Amino acid sequence: MTRLDKRKSRLMVETSDTVRERGALREVIIEADSSGYVLFVRLKGLRNRYPISPGGIYNAAVKIAVDKQRAERKAKRRGEKQ
Repeated sequence: MTRLDKRKSRLMVETSDTVRERGALREVIIEADSSGYVLFVRLKGLRNRYPISPGGIYNAAVKIAVDKQRAERKAKRRGEKQ
């Protein structure tokens, strides 16, 4: 596997996830910068790109997992009380 900072070609991944934007469902595209420190997220057919670091993606995933666990525990406690 080649590290992102060693790649010479451009890396783009088109996901099957869609988001409604400007009246149409558009696929999410992830582009890797040649430095490997920044990823860009954009929607297919649009030019706006939003940067995010791989560390930022990890932190967001951890936060989502923790929030999900809290919601499950809260739902379990509510079920026990009733």
